[in-house]
Amino acid sequence: MLRKLQYVCLVGSIGLIDADRIDLFGGHGPFTLTPFLVLAPLVLLISIFRGTPDRMLRLTVTMPIRRQIPFLAAASVFLLLSFASIPIGLDPERGLVAYCDLFLVAVLGYYISLQVLEERAQEKLIVQCVTVGLVVYIVFCIAECLAWSHGLIMTGNRDGSWLESTFAPAALGPWLPTLSGTVYDSNRAGFVLTMYIALLDRFAAKSRYTPVLRFVIAPLVFLSLSRSGTLCWLAYYLFSRSFWRHLGSRKVLVRVATVTIVGSLIFAVYQKEMLRLAEAWEIADAVSAKMSMDPGSSGESHILLIQRGLETWLTSTKTVITGIGYGAAPKVLEDFFGNDKRGNFHSLYVTTLAEIGLPAFFVLAFLLLFPIIGRKDVLPCIAAIMVFNASYQTDTEPMFWLMLALLWSYELRDWPSFRSLVPDSTSSPVR
Repeated sequence: MLRKLQYVCLVGSIGLIDADRIDLFGGHGPFTLTPFLVLAPLVLLISIFRGTPDRMLRLTVTMPIRRQIPFLAAASVFLLLSFASIPIGLDPERGLVAYCDLFLVAVLGYYISLQVLEERAQEKLIVQCVTVGLVVYIVFCIAECLAWSHGLIMTGNRDGSWLESTFAPAALGPWLPTLSGTVYDSNRAGFVLTMYIALLDRFAAKSRYTPVLRFVIAPLVFLSLSRSGTLCWLAYYLFSRSFWRHLGSRKVLVRVATVTIVGSLIFAVYQKEMLRLAEAWEIADAVSAKMSMDPGSSGESHILLIQRGLETWLTSTKTVITGIGYGAAPKVLEDFFGNDKRGNFHSLYVTTLAEIGLPAFFVLAFLLLFPIIGRKDVLPCIAAIMVFNASYQTDTEPMFWLMLALLWSYELRDWPSFRSLVPDSTSSPVR
């Protein structure tokens, strides 16, 4: 019984890992109590209760878990540097609250990765996790469409009734909602969906359900209307060898050519009607404002925040080494975000430099870059994570720590043995 309950909690904790639209406090708590913050600790507690007293704190160190040891050491250093920067930072009180969030999701994300690696039926587990996540995601997308059709739009403060704060979507201009499913931020929605693909490719590549799940994820990424999320999704496929190999097959080329020809014919026949419709709905202006770098656009705001972060980091020798303190970015960004405590420099790398300093940045670079050198088949997922975090930051997202921990557990790369370069002294010389 406990085993089944633990398995259900594990499926829910991964499937709903970043579902922050679901607040189990109902909006009455001091923070958003997401399903992950409930289900992941339950997985841990049930695991403890299931074990006998002599084996309660034991862990079977398999080879994948052993390969995670450098990750565990580097992540611990990163967390230690983050904590050490708080007392000497600009806003210690805010920094301590933000650090508790970081520490909790990092530890729980790593623990969930251990549960995935210990599970014997990994393919079944991941397929069920992604299926649950996508079903709930689609249900929320439908609810967001209904809310938008009734005039409900998400505000920056996410105030209003429980129904409005849960299902009200953001909108692209006056004509289209940005569907982000169980996630408030459409950018993070694209990131989570891409990580679902990475989980499927790693643990369930041969499952008959995987092509269907990939097919469902693609339109959901585009419906989020997120530039960062779409770039994350594209980066994953552009750095995937299996994608290019599959794209070069005859069947896929025929399908792509067919879709292209049919689409071109439809556009040629109904070109005037489409242009009139787009002009009437101001589609071009809305998309341009979303994607451009012009003054006042979203892209320009990202650039200005990154510039501010670099300027903040280079303020003094102290800030170069220790930063302004973890979680202190809102203190220097009040002119951008006002009293919003979620304000940041919109780049994981710049925020790390500005808040924690150069040593923490080197540790972060090690966490992200070394798997490319030392582990097999990690490049697509690492590329997606790094591209997304160039204009966003996911260090307080459990999916970020879960995927990093899993990437470090991949098989080691095959390196040529130095022994093979040394001539064998026992062999007779060539004459």
